[in-house]
Parts: sequence; structure tokens; C-alpha cells
Amino acid sequence: MQPFIAAALALLAVVVSTVARASCGAAFCLVNSAWDLPGGADDPGARLDLRYETIRQGQPLAGGRRVSVGELRRHHDEVSTANRNLVGALDFSVADRWGFNVAVPVVDRSHRHIHNHGGGQIPEGWDFRAVGDTRLLGRYRLSDNAPSASGDLTAFGLNAGLKLPTGRQDERNREGALAERSLQPGTGTTDLLVGGYATRFLPLADLSWFAQGLAQLPVNARSGYRPGARLSLDSGIRYEVDGR
Repeated sequence: MQPFIAAALALLAVVVSTVARASCGAAFCLVNSAWDLPGGADDPGARLDLRYETIRQGQPLAGGRRVSVGELRRHHDEVSTANRNLVGALDFSVADRWGFNVAVPVVDRSHRHIHNHGGGQIPEGWDFRAVGDTRLLGRYRLSDNAPSASGDLTAFGLNAGLKLPTGRQDERNREGALAERSLQPGTGTTDLLVGGYATRFLPLADLSWFAQGLAQLPVNARSGYRPGARLSLDSGIRYEVDGR
């Protein structure tokens, strides 16, 4: 089963990476919380989680190549975007194997670009704070392994859910100009979420690693806008200090 899970995650990465495109400003970094590790939310019950993330995008790219601002002449020359997200989540474990997570972000975003018009260059910017799109994510643990310090794979499973179009799509700047759709707090679309995760103990007591892959696939469009598919991969080390 372990090679099958690894192969499935690798295939998911290849498939999604062939259709992924970079967005003009929107960025989130919702990492795995390693639910299935001892001390996590593997016993029935609820848990609240609040986290802050900051992502600054200040290097324009053309494909995978770095370019300077204005090097590729366009109607808008992108300069920078600063994303500051406060994410609140409610995690609920129904049973040993089943659970779900509801996450709602508050997006604080600043964007700057240059509007090339009539031979002139007009600086433009947007600064707003608003609720973003809600994510509903369920999980199911496939492994039967009991937690141990043997170094064996102790947990692996699947994640699936939806991103709902709850975020605003009408943010404007002080001049009344509507922000580009990719900058808005919400995409206006419903997206399918599907992926998998794994955790494993290390020889050192109470130390373990986790890894997760999650694909976000839009299933519809809104007002002519359809965001690109996304693939998020994250991994980390977890150390349990004590039972709390």
C-alpha cells in the first residue's frame, strides 16, 4: 500500500503541473497540520486553529525566467503584491479514521502595477482587507497502524473537499477602479480539492515527519473568469514536547 500511495501522489503532481498557471497576485499557503500524529486531532472532538501567513511577490516572471518591471511591454506592468492572510479553522474528528476541516481566510492584500496609457506611465494600487473563499476539507485515514516509535509508516490517507465562492469579487481602489479578478479575495468559482498525506516516526522519540499533496481544480467559471489549477506540496518535522 505504501508504494501505491507514493505513486498516486507523484502522478497527481505530474497531471496538475501540466495545467497549472501562475496568478497575478493571489497567494495562500495553507499547510497540513499533521492531524494523524499523536497529540493531533485523531480522537473524536473539535479543535480551533488560528494562523497568520505572509507572502510577498516582488519578482516579475515570464514563464520561469526573472524579468525586470516593464521589460515585457504590456498594458499593465506588474510591480509587487503583498499577501497577509489570517486563517481561522475548525477541525472536527468524527471517529478514528474520519474528520473534516473548515477554513475561512481574511485576506489583507496590497498590489502595485504601472498602467501604460497614451505613452504615459500611471502608477496604480489597491489595498483591501476582506473575507476570502471558504475551504471544506474531509480526510480519511487508510492505514491501520498504531502509533509507535519503530520508524514504520504510521499513517497515510486521503483528503477531499471543496473551495466555495464565499469571498468578495468587487474590491476597488480609491479611484474606483475594479481590481483584476486574480487579485480579488474570492475567485467566484467552486473548486474541487483532492490529495493525500502521510506521516512517519523517526528514531528519536516523539519526532516524526509529515508530507501532503493537495490539488485544487476549478469546476466552473464566473463572469468569464476561470482560475488555473493549483498543486500544493508541503512537508515538515513535528516534535511533541508533551501531551499538550
